[in-house]
Amino acid sequence: MTAAKSLLCLAEYLEISLNTGESVIMMQACDDACAMYVGNAAKAQSFLIFHGSIAVADAEDILQRTQSGRNEVEIAGQVYRFVRSVTHFEDRGAVVFAPT
Repeated sequence: MTAAKSLLCLAEYLEISLNTGESVIMMQACDDACAMYVGNAAKAQSFLIFHGSIAVADAEDILQRTQSGRNEVEIAGQVYRFVRSVTHFEDRGAVVFAPT
């Protein structure tokens, strides 16, 4: 079984987060896309590094395939462990995927 497109997308961001020791932050949708950042979710948005955006449909699928709290997900043969939580930046909510 092949991994869903949305999970392959998430895996790309999780790899960046693992390499930097920071979290993936998926911002609330704006104009049919969700901005993706990597950084420390406890700091201000200005300290996060923008890494592109994903379609709202992919973001929704990621949320359906993961859960709040601890996750262990196999994507294309690689196991990713992370904690999914929520936070708020300025005027927008965000989902945080913190590697464990």
